[in-house]
Amino acid sequence: MAATVTIRLRELFWRRGPGQARARVSATAAGSHHRLTVPVLLLALGFSALCGWVLWQARRATEARAVEVATSVVNSLSSDIERNIELLNLSLEAVVEGVRLPGLAGLEPMMQRRVLFDNSLTARGVTSILVTDETGRVMMDSKRINPPHLNISDRDFFQVHRDRPLLGSFVSRPFVSRTNNRPMIAVSRRITHEDGSFGGIVVGALLQDYFKELFKSVALGAQGTVTLARIDGTVLMRWPYKEDFIGSDLSRAALFNHFPRAPSGHYQSTAISDGVKRLFVYSQVGALPLVIVIGQSVEDIFAPWWKQALATGALVGVLCALTIVLTALLRRELIRRTLAEKKLTVLAATDGLTGLANRRHFNRTLASEWRRVMRKRAPAALLMIDLDNFKQYNDRHGHPAGDTLLRKIAVAIAKQAKRPSDLGARLGGDEFALLLPDTTLSDAADLAERLRADWLLEGERRDSGVGLSIGIACLVPALGASPEDLIVAADKALYRAKRFGRDRIELADIEAGSLAPDETEMVPSK
Repeated sequence: MAATVTIRLRELFWRRGPGQARARVSATAAGSHHRLTVPVLLLALGFSALCGWVLWQARRATEARAVEVATSVVNSLSSDIERNIELLNLSLEAVVEGVRLPGLAGLEPMMQRRVLFDNSLTARGVTSILVTDETGRVMMDSKRINPPHLNISDRDFFQVHRDRPLLGSFVSRPFVSRTNNRPMIAVSRRITHEDGSFGGIVVGALLQDYFKELFKSVALGAQGTVTLARIDGTVLMRWPYKEDFIGSDLSRAALFNHFPRAPSGHYQSTAISDGVKRLFVYSQVGALPLVIVIGQSVEDIFAPWWKQALATGALVGVLCALTIVLTALLRRELIRRTLAEKKLTVLAATDGLTGLANRRHFNRTLASEWRRVMRKRAPAALLMIDLDNFKQYNDRHGHPAGDTLLRKIAVAIAKQAKRPSDLGARLGGDEFALLLPDTTLSDAADLAERLRADWLLEGERRDSGVGLSIGIACLVPALGASPEDLIVAADKALYRAKRFGRDRIELADIEAGSLAPDETEMVPSK
């Protein structure tokens, strides 16, 4: 029973006594350590962000290196192709000039071939140079004395010169030779008569084997590709070699979204041929109507970076997790320490028997509230409470019963302290006080009546004969007054209650701002 009463008193005191509430103590302790937790979390996030930025820069550097390597390879291949086609083109120009020489038609076939083809430059992958008339019939062959009976008027490289007199050299679509069944492309030039009419073409055929040998030496990974195309999108060669891909149309590929804006550059896209996402680096082949593209698998490019990123990310994650765990443990210990310190602080301000505030805390709170109501010019009321005949009860029933009775009156007092600013206290022995800031004298008297009514309902009070004497004082603080004036006035009223018969309520007769207690009044014995 005694333990239950003590617990109830402490709950009431925590709600209205020092610190206001136990929950507030815990919340304050937890909140104060957010100043530790938040910076640590921000530090962990900042460190993670820094590592993420470093990894992102490493990814960009990896991509830049891949672009640099591919650009170097593209430039090398482009230079080789440009030089080889230029050699073939110079040979074709020499043949065109030779065809226009006067008297060529009167020479023997052997001499005609020597005049036309002996000055031709040798280009790699060229099978032969042919000369046709205006109908497309082959008239001369650089490799044979007797040219094949062949008409090429249906080929695109013949028709384009026939229809476009001002066109210079032309690179054809891929085709298969009718003489040796080998795939090749043609480079051709127009022959024009002195009157400006079409006189046929000079054409040199480049074997696709030349491009195969050139491209297969490029090491770009298992999913790397090299593609040579005309600027209209026609594929001339692709490595790895796929026969059905040669001659296909790439005009809808992402390349031709970038090429019209810049003759060289790079981009990432998913290839329409196999669905692999690649980093493509492209460049026009000199001034020729050709573009060469190198594609490297994005997966292959970033595979080493992903290993580094995963390892770094795992390490950073472990470090951040350890930091957070250690911070949580430290925070928990700090909260425990803070709660223990606050508990000790509250216990130092609490009466150990009743759970009400002790005299020290009462004096400190009274001084604080006195200054507050003085600023507001509001009244402050004080109830001084004393148990009548308590000594006789204690002698008759023993100290444990007396302690139980003190706890019960403490519960009754705490129940009346309903506002956060109200404070119930045990001043010592069987003397109690109830501080009521912002309360008028009449309101304080009503509260005292309720307190006595609650006490009278206690069955043990009727059996014990222990009554309550209450003295009430109310004062609006003025300059020159002090909290002790209010205590003295309430004490005087309490002593009058005892002198006039005990178990009653007396009001102090004082004027606001001044007190003149009668020092001659005698206090009856308890």
